[in-house]
Amino acid sequence: MRRPSDERFHRQSTVTGAEVTVDELDLALVNAMQLQPRAPWSLLGQTLGISPVTAARRWRRLSQAGIAWVTAYGLPHPEDRGCVAYLDLDCAPDRLRRIADDLAEDPHVMSIEHVSQGCDLAVTAAFTDLAMVSRYTTERLGRLPGINAVRAHLATGFYAEGIRWRLDSLDPAQREELHDDHPAGDGPPSGVRAEVREQDRELLIRLSVNGRLDQAELATATGLSPSTLRRRLDRLATSDAIRFRCEIAARDAGRPVLATFRADLPPDRLDEIGPQLARLPEIRLCVSVTGTHNLILSVWQRSLADVQRLETALARRFPDLRVAERRISLRTVKRMGRILDAHGRAVRAVPMDIWRDPVPAS
Repeated sequence: MRRPSDERFHRQSTVTGAEVTVDELDLALVNAMQLQPRAPWSLLGQTLGISPVTAARRWRRLSQAGIAWVTAYGLPHPEDRGCVAYLDLDCAPDRLRRIADDLAEDPHVMSIEHVSQGCDLAVTAAFTDLAMVSRYTTERLGRLPGINAVRAHLATGFYAEGIRWRLDSLDPAQREELHDDHPAGDGPPSGVRAEVREQDRELLIRLSVNGRLDQAELATATGLSPSTLRRRLDRLATSDAIRFRCEIAARDAGRPVLATFRADLPPDRLDEIGPQLARLPEIRLCVSVTGTHNLILSVWQRSLADVQRLETALARRFPDLRVAERRISLRTVKRMGRILDAHGRAVRAVPMDIWRDPVPAS
């Protein structure tokens, strides 16, 4: 349901120090960029009924305040030897913050949350193979003072990802104008998946910091000719080897409560019920995993009471789904390569590079 047009969210910017107000037009702009993260300002302005200059100015204000940002990433998938790992860390209380800040600098780490139950820190990290997961957990995490235990859960299938989660700030005609090709719950584009080559890494790293860099800026930064750059981007994008993603701070989106359910489904029903769960608007992540519980669901909600109401609704609609654990994020330290402040706003980017050696040189 769309929020009333007179509703406002006020937060203090950690970047500029000035108060930044997020209004309905800002949310519509973010929603539009969730659909088309690299759309030209002319298209965004036309869709929203504002000038391209106004669209660019509003986005600049949001991004400078850390409220919204566009990133890009190339992630491995289980079928091509890649691994996304959900790591549960038990930490000494007096070392927790230092551990979180230290791990936030790792290029493999996508997100870090201080959670209320099940572990102290929930870390999402991506690697190219199982050997790298082992190396990271034993030689990187195992050497950090204060980490008492590490449990790794590996993704076996993705039904919904944050890249397809949407605000509800655009009307159907506006969404149609932007051609929302990948609504929530849909799979990746069909076709042969391109390999991310060694020479593509620099391009991916640059775009992970700023997913809206134009081709001229990318050519200058990478030293590639415009034609070579265009061919590489086209090859990666059309095969889903690179993904562009527009993010917004959860509080500014009006959904400050982040919850994760660890749940169980009969194995033979995962591929039936997983896509149905993915189509629910509250679901940001739905992934099957290895371990004691075979399903992870992540949601953004307006209140703790809404988390309980959602779980009740899930139980009624999906009798085979058993929620075994409920985690509330007390603080998100990092999300999709961005270090966040206490309000959930981006302070700076840590370039994502899952191909790098996961153990820093001593």
